[in-house]
Amino acid sequence: MTVVNPRYEHILAARFQFSKGRPSVPKADHIVLIGLGRVGRRVAQLLLDLKQPLVGIHATDLEPGVLPQMPLIVGNITNALSKVNITTAKSVIVVTDDEVVNLEIALRTHAANPTASLAIRTFDPRFSENVTQLLPYARVMGVYALAAEAFAAAAFGENILNLFRLNKQTILVTEYQIEANDTFNGRLLTDIAYGYGLVPILHAKADHQGAKFMPSDDIRLGVGDRLVVLGTIEGLQRVERGSIPVGQWLVRVEQAVSAQAAFEGASVISRVCGCDMQLARTLMKQLPETLQYPLYKHQAHRLVSELSKSQVLAHIVRTV
Repeated sequence: MTVVNPRYEHILAARFQFSKGRPSVPKADHIVLIGLGRVGRRVAQLLLDLKQPLVGIHATDLEPGVLPQMPLIVGNITNALSKVNITTAKSVIVVTDDEVVNLEIALRTHAANPTASLAIRTFDPRFSENVTQLLPYARVMGVYALAAEAFAAAAFGENILNLFRLNKQTILVTEYQIEANDTFNGRLLTDIAYGYGLVPILHAKADHQGAKFMPSDDIRLGVGDRLVVLGTIEGLQRVERGSIPVGQWLVRVEQAVSAQAAFEGASVISRVCGCDMQLARTLMKQLPETLQYPLYKHQAHRLVSELSKSQVLAHIVRTV
């Protein structure tokens, strides 16, 4: 029996993986990543870890075993654009080491697919400002504020205002403009905070009047609103997928000390839970009763606290 030297096993494994060939290029709703240097490879791995459909373009072939699960087009970038279904892509990320080339590619891709989200890597601050003016629809990211997570997040179409490192994680400062078909439209900030795991730090209504820092959880988002949040790329991905867990806690209301307390309690329930006022009033007339409206744990505790201020006795219970 032949024994393979362990130090060569990873080479053989890489060659075997390479020999199987790469996946085919996605047909639609995918991300096109142009430039697979150090930054590009990190972006690619993040997007693959997040299960995003992806195709890469690079001037030269990659080593065997490098991102084998990613479709790859090798050669002249301009020619390669016709091979990656650019017109049906949802996002394009351009991160080659030449910022002028990045600009040229960005102009070509936008002409081919003006609806795709576009993120561009730049180096010189003045060049970045000029590109921002030339391509107002793109996310222009200078190398001095560069993180692979920011490019990956920009692929979701979000406006990344800034980023910083905290507890070995990259925290993205992200801006949302709420539109009619958005995941956020009609949701309370409670859902954004406890469902998606983001931290709302600024909210402004559509008329831009009375922008609020650290806004209340009770605010309901509407079309035209502006929202700035802190979050990890995993949080932004949950928003992209629209995947939000259902609350697992209920509140049982035992009694109100007076009719006025019951009236105020109904208002509190409607405000904190976001439920219909008629539902809240009906519940307050049938005490003791459990509010059949699943809440997040922090939301449930807050509701009990707010009811107590209105002289209504309540406590939380776990859903089965």
